[in-house]
Amino acid sequence: MICVIALIVFSVLGIFSATHRKIAIEAFDCVFRRVTFRKCTSNLDQRLKSQITGRLMRKNVRLARIVFKNFEIISWTLLIVFFSSMIYSGYAAYNYAVYGNCYGPESDAFCPLAIFEGETSSGYDGSYTGPVVFPDVDDDPSIGPEDAKVTVIEFGCMMCPYTKEAEPVVQNLLSIYEGRIRFVYRDFPLSKKHADADWYSEAANCALEQDMYWEYREGIFDMQEMCSEKEDHILELRKLAGRLELDMEGFNECVDSRRHKAEVMNDFEDGIKAQLKGTPTFFINDRRITGPKPIRAFTKVIDEELKE
Repeated sequence: MICVIALIVFSVLGIFSATHRKIAIEAFDCVFRRVTFRKCTSNLDQRLKSQITGRLMRKNVRLARIVFKNFEIISWTLLIVFFSSMIYSGYAAYNYAVYGNCYGPESDAFCPLAIFEGETSSGYDGSYTGPVVFPDVDDDPSIGPEDAKVTVIEFGCMMCPYTKEAEPVVQNLLSIYEGRIRFVYRDFPLSKKHADADWYSEAANCALEQDMYWEYREGIFDMQEMCSEKEDHILELRKLAGRLELDMEGFNECVDSRRHKAEVMNDFEDGIKAQLKGTPTFFINDRRITGPKPIRAFTKVIDEELKE
């Protein structure tokens, strides 16, 4: 089986070297003959065996003898490892293409393929070391029937670009599963990363008092990039309320008094207890998906939960 390994190695090296190209052709002939149940006439396998063990002999005689004696077994082992790694790499690439993660939609493990994209969520490094406490819907804004078989809880930061990036997928899910799932949004403002993020969450809850929560939340996402460059965030919140024709006296009183600060912090603390690693994080019947992912990652989990 050393000829198979030689074919792979020297085919790559042959791109840059005519000498290696000749060995690759010879290895191909040997492999083809073995596959068609014929003997390899070039003795390439024996030559490679002699060359490898000869080089080992100069450094470690005992190791060279072991390799020479078990050369066929070692060759098979290397071949199995190679093809196993290729299959696993293919599986990881498939998962990444479909679910946005090498190991499936629910994994938070590091995916090497993700290095080409940089960050995929606004990370949060908390100090909570207690047990994981999966969140409930609390009294937060929701869309869909309260007795839905599947509840999707999103913890997001309204000033987080990744939370905004996930929004089109959320809207698609609400359309696809209309009447079958309940979507709940809970606040996890990362004010250390995104200035005054807690104020935006509080202001959205003030809009909720006037039954304009979802419109106000959408407005924040629409002006998120512009707001990140502004210094007076409170002024921008008031302007948005004016554009949506909210009762400005009631809205301003609500924002100035910070009436919903405790509610927003309660969401934040529940997110910490759920051991959030970043925003957005979704809990689909206690099954976690972190970061904006392709819609297939969500539909896979939702469909499985609907079937149970």
